[in-house]
Amino acid sequence: MPDYRINVHTGNINDAGTDSNVYIALFGSDGSSDELQLDSGRDDFERGQVDTFTHTLKNLGDLYRVRIRHDNSGHWPGWFLDRITVRDEDADKEWAFPCAKWLALDEDDQRIDRFLDLA
Repeated sequence: MPDYRINVHTGNINDAGTDSNVYIALFGSDGSSDELQLDSGRDDFERGQVDTFTHTLKNLGDLYRVRIRHDNSGHWPGWFLDRITVRDEDADKEWAFPCAKWLALDEDDQRIDRFLDLA
């Protein structure tokens, strides 16, 4: 089963970071993952930061979409997500999913759940 390295790029704008719990699901040509919580035990998803998470999953084939969301918890739940990159370490393939939007109930379109398609 391949290791998928997920890099989450928080935007470098004021108040971009979040304290909420963040979740992702991956969608590929050979199937999809369950929803995965992204938590390193450190202070993840801060302004201008890239956070890396590795999950061993069944082979999903070529990725074409991710679903990213947070639970709106914590003191500063709003989050400006720049992009997500995912790398299948076994197949030596990488995919990029641009966002450049807020996931916030008080910003932009007030959504905290987004589907991002392959760039």
